[in-house]
Amino acid sequence: MIKQVRYALAAALALLTLIAIPAGAQDPVPPRETPRTFTPFAQVETHRLRIVNAVDGAIQVSQDAGSHWSLLGRVLVPAKTCIQGYLASGYAPLSSVAASAVHGLRIRVGDLSSAYPKLIAILPHEFMQTPDRFGGHVAGDSGIYTNIPVGQSIFRELSPYAGNEVFRQDEDGGLSPLPVNYAPQPDDVFVIVVKRPENPLTQVDFENTVGGAVTAAYADGAKQRVTSVLKPVYGVGRYDGCSYTGVGGINTSHMGVITVSTAPITTSKQFEGTGNERRGGFQIQPSYHNSQSPEAWAASVLILGSKAKQREPDLEGTPPLFFGNFDLAWLKNDPAHSWRAEIRVKNGPWRPMITVVGSQPRAFMSVTAVRLIRDKQADKAWLSARIDTQVKNYQQQALLLAKAGKTPIQRGSVTIDAPVSDPRVRFVAFYVDGAFRGITNTAPFNFSWDTRESPDGEYVVEERAQDEFNRALHTTRTRVWVDNQGEIKG
Repeated sequence: MIKQVRYALAAALALLTLIAIPAGAQDPVPPRETPRTFTPFAQVETHRLRIVNAVDGAIQVSQDAGSHWSLLGRVLVPAKTCIQGYLASGYAPLSSVAASAVHGLRIRVGDLSSAYPKLIAILPHEFMQTPDRFGGHVAGDSGIYTNIPVGQSIFRELSPYAGNEVFRQDEDGGLSPLPVNYAPQPDDVFVIVVKRPENPLTQVDFENTVGGAVTAAYADGAKQRVTSVLKPVYGVGRYDGCSYTGVGGINTSHMGVITVSTAPITTSKQFEGTGNERRGGFQIQPSYHNSQSPEAWAASVLILGSKAKQREPDLEGTPPLFFGNFDLAWLKNDPAHSWRAEIRVKNGPWRPMITVVGSQPRAFMSVTAVRLIRDKQADKAWLSARIDTQVKNYQQQALLLAKAGKTPIQRGSVTIDAPVSDPRVRFVAFYVDGAFRGITNTAPFNFSWDTRESPDGEYVVEERAQDEFNRALHTTRTRVWVDNQGEIKG
């Protein structure tokens, strides 16, 4: 096999904080702490994601623990390095998902630094260029940039949960955690094992007042008071990616923040942050993390915990709010399977989240409660249907390229030639979408592929040249479209 993120202050001060500090600015360096720990809870695997760190590397999903994989997209630009993370990534376990967001996933490697550990990122193609007025973590060369659109597929209902384990797959298909001094290499293969709680959250209620209860409800009917509200949320701020999230959808879930969008999904082709403002949302943060943030006591932040807990992490990096319970599912036509925010105004009935765009620090002054709710969980049948939809969406896009003559067409049994001129080459191994197909040490270094054994669709054929010590010398990749059903004429 290939190798495989005090209400006690006057309201005026909170508003000044919101205006003076751009959303998501770099956190100040806090004292070093030990990684967050908590009592484990039972989890169930829902699916796996596999990403090949190479140009045209496959992005795949499996619902059977990796026995079979389906194609969701491809890598446009691989990661070349790891870079320093942000404060909340230090609450994440080693080699895990530090953050899930509609505009990117952050992966903590094995770095033992708990304040600002090293990260790699997986990003949608819209964020290959940093948007104007971007306030979040800039991935740079640590980013794996994909052709999957923002707010779709792995950045939506197929997203991992904060805290899910991340592995590197070896040549034999074995999985191992990302090591302490890890740096991404060409052709590394990452596998994210997506697990949700066996007894998942179905609802969390936040009484939007000082000392208000924060109550979690679970699928088995149990309820639990999790913590209290230290400062209510008064209004809305500008948060990255909210213009791609949907009103009431979860934009970001990580170890120290839940960001909820109040903005509709944009139809503009401009980068976020340019043209008319299209972002809007609010955040839920534990007290210590908020006290270390440039957004401390901002009007657009609902702060949880107690004044006494501001001096050290408490809720940070722990379930049920800041570990392992929230994916990014939000489907306009399927609200029952969506995580969505609702509000109560002046203690009235629950109503859908209101639409607010831009910095509106007083938009929630009449809101007396907020809740996050999901009526139905991601069971196997529902998730299978969503995977089928995303796989078909990608194949339809790839088919258009093939019909336009931009992807070679293959039918029947074909011979794949490796363009080898290097005298050091002793072996050439052949792969189709990461699956090993054969190896030869005999010139002219080719192999026969019977495409009829593969469903019609897009594939990447790889030829990997090695020297006598099995060291990689060259890799050639070619996208092809298998068309044995004759869908493409000619």
